[in-house]
Amino acid sequence: MAEHKYAQVRDHLLLRVSGLPVGGRLPPEAALCEEYAVSRITLRRAVDELVNDGHLIREQGRGTFVTRPRYALKHRERFVSEVTGFFTQMSRQGHTVTSEVLAQEPMRAGARLAAALDISPATSVIRLERLRRVNGVVHHLAESYVEEERFPDVRTADFSATSLYAYLRAHHDVLLARNEIVVGLHECDGREAGLLGVAVGSPLLLATSRVFDLNRKPVIHGTSKFLPETAELSFDIIADAE
Repeated sequence: MAEHKYAQVRDHLLLRVSGLPVGGRLPPEAALCEEYAVSRITLRRAVDELVNDGHLIREQGRGTFVTRPRYALKHRERFVSEVTGFFTQMSRQGHTVTSEVLAQEPMRAGARLAAALDISPATSVIRLERLRRVNGVVHHLAESYVEEERFPDVRTADFSATSLYAYLRAHHDVLLARNEIVVGLHECDGREAGLLGVAVGSPLLLATSRVFDLNRKPVIHGTSKFLPETAELSFDIIADAE
């Protein structure tokens, strides 16, 4: 499945503006729509994301101009109709994301994971736990589970500088089509506090997700535990225009 048109336009525009000087002006909206053969709605979605990420700035009555992201303390993960993941989103914004793999091991699914992945409780799954950093600073703990029989190589692959989403796409031709997310609060225990550098009992932002392929089968079940002072989650509810 091809990416949504707006995502293709956004990625091309990001490459384009990265080569322009700060203050450089984008062509008029009508010209860009004609160039990319998309509607104004699609173009605006693409430009809106680059504005939100700090690559462009709109000036009323003058146009849209190139700027540069100010790498602030908080790093936002955005959830829209395109399933990409934290690594890809941060990399697109110019950040360097690395992962310290803490666990990469098989285990029995049990009742909870079996329900999440739609498998038998006796099925073996691979548990992948990573401590993720953005620009060298600890950002969050990520824990992911996949079915071992379906993805046996996940047990030995190197995830220090790539994402599980990208790996499954590149090595198994798995396209992720939907992400169900529940957000809540979590009180960190001693181990988590040590890894994240906070006090025991500190509140963490907990995002629990199930990611599905094109056949609506659950592929990944995972949790991410974020430091509230360095992360935020953004949900954009957008109806497809094309």
